[in-house]
Amino acid sequence: MPNLRTIAPTAAIAAAALLALIGPRNGRAEEVKYYFKISNVQAQESRIVPMARDLLEREVQSRPELTTEAGEGAEEAARLAALKQRGIQACLVSMRIMRLKKEIKPPAPGRRDPQMAIEVKLSIFGHTLPGNKALFTGDGESALVGDFSERLKDKEEENFTKTALAAAIKQAVTTGVEKLTHSTLEEKKPAKAKKARGKR
Repeated sequence: MPNLRTIAPTAAIAAAALLALIGPRNGRAEEVKYYFKISNVQAQESRIVPMARDLLEREVQSRPELTTEAGEGAEEAARLAALKQRGIQACLVSMRIMRLKKEIKPPAPGRRDPQMAIEVKLSIFGHTLPGNKALFTGDGESALVGDFSERLKDKEEENFTKTALAAAIKQAVTTGVEKLTHSTLEEKKPAKAKKARGKR
């Protein structure tokens, strides 16, 4: 009988988010507005850094308005200049995982297998490229609880961690892009001229 899992409400979309990351990107080149160059990924558990970086790259690539590709065969300055000519904003993006909490809990009432709980809290940071000026931030949190098989504990822990990270990263990128878009629109608005007040 297959192992059944229960996902906490705060991460109800986690599994769907992870499947979406695995699927092919269907965005068109003309929809790209931002280039994300992913730099530092920080976490207390260094072993999860490669997984977290891969999930961040997949999330960025899944969005038609974002890309991690800046072209090949030229120096970075030339590639960035070409992106600018196409109207694409280049961003240097980093991520910090502030919390990755794992806990083993007793079986749920009426169940035999123990439960594994994962909590994730992270932030992404975007800076201008070139220039390295702060451009946006995005925060993400997720929590997942589910049954797991003791004999497959290591594999189950990896899957749970990946699913929780994917959900938090999706949330962080979403909020970051919203701030980035809003900021860009605000900067494009012409400043209102102040009316001079005549002396009476």
